[in-house]
Amino acid sequence: MNSESDSNETQHTASPGDGRNAHSHDGHDHIQLEYQPAVPVSKGKLAVWLFLSTEIMFFTALIGTYIVLRFGVPQGSWPSPHEVGVVEWLGALNTFVLICSSVTIVFAMEAAKSDFVAAARKWLLATFVLGCVFLGIKAIEYNAKFTHGIHPAHPRSLLYDRADLNFLAGVKASCDSQISALGNSGSEVGAAAAHGNLETLELIRSGLVQWTQKKAGQSDDPRMGSMAIESLAYQIYPRHHKDERIETYLADELKASKEKLVSSEAVLATANQTAAAEQKKVDELTAAATEKPDDESLKTKLIEQTKLASESASEASRLAAELLPLQNHVKAMDELGFVEHGLNEHFHIKLPMVIPSGNTWANTYFLLTGFHALHVIGGLVAFLILLPMRLGTRRAGVLENVGLYWHFVDIVWIFLFPLLYLF
Repeated sequence: MNSESDSNETQHTASPGDGRNAHSHDGHDHIQLEYQPAVPVSKGKLAVWLFLSTEIMFFTALIGTYIVLRFGVPQGSWPSPHEVGVVEWLGALNTFVLICSSVTIVFAMEAAKSDFVAAARKWLLATFVLGCVFLGIKAIEYNAKFTHGIHPAHPRSLLYDRADLNFLAGVKASCDSQISALGNSGSEVGAAAAHGNLETLELIRSGLVQWTQKKAGQSDDPRMGSMAIESLAYQIYPRHHKDERIETYLADELKASKEKLVSSEAVLATANQTAAAEQKKVDELTAAATEKPDDESLKTKLIEQTKLASESASEASRLAAELLPLQNHVKAMDELGFVEHGLNEHFHIKLPMVIPSGNTWANTYFLLTGFHALHVIGGLVAFLILLPMRLGTRRAGVLENVGLYWHFVDIVWIFLFPLLYLF
């Protein structure tokens, strides 16, 4: 029986690589086997995809780290976009620019495939210009932040995470260095232009910074010392919002300072009157002693009166020295204490600012946008290399590979924009 079945069936086989057709016994059409020797893409495109896979992992790590840092902090301890000078509409404009550049690179690739060389070059040039516009806007944003002292802390930016004694010491050192620099202005024009800022900085140092140092050092309640430093930070940079608690504290403190100033000035006036009266007696005794040089009693009275006049003058000088910081403080509060947008913005000076998590924000912002900008520059370099070439069908594949890279750069920015500008 086995021999019959063997004779009734005829098996036809063909090896995959011998190129022969395989036939079935029931009359079906033959099957042609074809094999692709490799992946169905060009070597250049495969290389680009492999490169982009590493770039995806790289930016995923950066963006993931930012998300952990951003959303892992307590509520309210991460700077809002306005506090660090992030302008949303500039970021939106840059997003629109990059989206347009993705469209123009596609047009360039399609024109090259159709062998429209002039059109391909035109669209590629448009992509290059849009990339330059993106970097130009980013440069404007960077310059605005560096101008305001918002940048990674090396060796020290103007950002402090907390209003503490380190911040207070930083403000004092900044005032001293800027006053010294303005005082040593070389040209008369420069000195005249800096005169206003010099007076402002001297008043800030004497009426606000030194007063805050005194309050923080002499206060028995640590909370009041912290409140004084926090109020100074608010006066320098209010972080684009109004704090009713600090506003109330400053108003009450100014009112109390003015009341103390009035009473202290009255005491000083009395002391000056006393010192003047004692000095007048000294003058009278001196005149009498001159007329009667042999009168020993007059000499004794003159010595005693001179001592009393000296003590009265010393007391008046002491009271005046104690009154001067209070006078400077009241003057500074009247002129500078409640300026709109803070001292830095109003007078265009650079004093340290308190922004919670500000240094962490600056490090991550400039790291993410900086690496993205480097990738944009890399794309622009590729465009410059391609522009002089004949962008016809022979180079359509190269243009497509460069376009893949450029689309990746655009997609990365699509992720960065909402993270950095909207949250």
